[in-house]
Amino acid sequence: MIYPTPKQMKTIEENSEKNGVSCRELMENAGGALTMLIYKIGQETDLSSGVVFVCGSGNNGGDGFVAARLLAESGTAVTVVLACGDPSTELAAYEYCELSGVQGVEVLNLNDNIDKVFSKFASAAVIVDCVFGTGFHGFLPPQIKACFSFAQRSPAIKIAADVPSGADCLKGTVAEGTLKCNYTVTFGFKKIGMLFQPLEEYCGEIIIEGIGFPAKATAGVELLPTLFEENMAMELFPKRAKNSHKGNFGRVLNIAGSAGMSGAAALSTKAALRSGAGLVTLASTETVISRIAAAMPEAMYLVTDKADADTIIKECENKNVVALGCGLSVTADTKKLVEKIIKNVTCTIILDADGINCLADSIDIIRDTKAELIITPHAGELARLCGTTPEEASADRLTLAVNLSREYGVTVVAKGTPTIAAGKGKAYVIPAGNPGLSRGGSGDVLTGIIAAFAAQGLAPVDAAAAGVFVHGAAADIAAEKLSEIGMLPSDVIENLPFVFRKWNR
Repeated sequence: MIYPTPKQMKTIEENSEKNGVSCRELMENAGGALTMLIYKIGQETDLSSGVVFVCGSGNNGGDGFVAARLLAESGTAVTVVLACGDPSTELAAYEYCELSGVQGVEVLNLNDNIDKVFSKFASAAVIVDCVFGTGFHGFLPPQIKACFSFAQRSPAIKIAADVPSGADCLKGTVAEGTLKCNYTVTFGFKKIGMLFQPLEEYCGEIIIEGIGFPAKATAGVELLPTLFEENMAMELFPKRAKNSHKGNFGRVLNIAGSAGMSGAAALSTKAALRSGAGLVTLASTETVISRIAAAMPEAMYLVTDKADADTIIKECENKNVVALGCGLSVTADTKKLVEKIIKNVTCTIILDADGINCLADSIDIIRDTKAELIITPHAGELARLCGTTPEEASADRLTLAVNLSREYGVTVVAKGTPTIAAGKGKAYVIPAGNPGLSRGGSGDVLTGIIAAFAAQGLAPVDAAAAGVFVHGAAADIAAEKLSEIGMLPSDVIENLPFVFRKWNR
């Protein structure tokens, strides 16, 4: 399943036209899908008080004109409200002309008949929002806000055509005054912004209706966000051969921990062990290792000082993956260590937490890496890497992750709800986990899981996406047993085996 951006949807529509399915056919099919939902609602709700379509001047309004015509032809009382004046696109104008003269349709211009429009809202069985489509961003005009304000107070069932007007289908934000709907009929594909809050809530129940896009319409559309599903994760982990040994499943070096954050080293190391890595070594200070070694006999330990970068780099030579940053702290020594590892180590590197923070003001260092690099920023870290605000990073993690991946040739795991993993021409959407993960230590667990998966031979973007999925699946098991409030990151680690057992792995 794919989740196009608004720009990608425009390309898909253009490709559809080139491959024999015209935009007019798509519009007819979209109007038909909208009509079928209203018919379905009519099986449980009396439609005799009428259906009101609030239509814009563009092609979203055209979808509404088609549905209004089809309903009127079947005997349903229909009112069409022209919210933005006469149709402004050729397709919408054509469908508006097709609607004229159909019995049972009343057309009202919002600005000239505002009291009558509001009266229609009060008595309508269904109100359909067909004002603005997936390309909208910005602010709703005052007359539309006022219109939606009255519509919202109506007891009518509210339906959005493709997306609630006022929604940003890239960022998942909604403009002030956006109509909160009971249903959204989205055409062809669920748009990426519909996975994010608050847009997901404003959509109500989302119904995806195919409207005839040919298969070739999506061909060549770069970095289409794709849902990463459980079967995709399972396929990355074939059953282990009976003659397997620890060397078959990779060697992880976890450079983590500091005096005040030994827990981060423990969580990331144990998560890597629980996720199937053959050999896991923790490189940290004597203080950190003395605190955790007795409780984790399966790991190996390298006692070192962060200033001794040469010893650590030598230890990387026979490793498949280096995880760098969990609880590392940000000091002059750790900054030098991170820089030296990025410039000299050739195996896969996973950069998390303080590893990212050590680079935040010198990100161009990663252009010099010889390694495959996976970075796992939360919104605040992503903002620092991209030179923007945390609010802007939270609002558009997809764009920032994709751009960062393209510019530096790295895999980016933009953590959030959902998480985005972008790299090597792929963009995965992973709606995994639950609010119980909203506490310190969860990111350390995720780093350990991704490190183990990369060590077992998964490509960086696959290791990242599978890591996020498995992390979320284990979190869901933990929440079911312990509650979202009571669960801890260590509980997620303890439930990782149950994810793999479900897969018979």
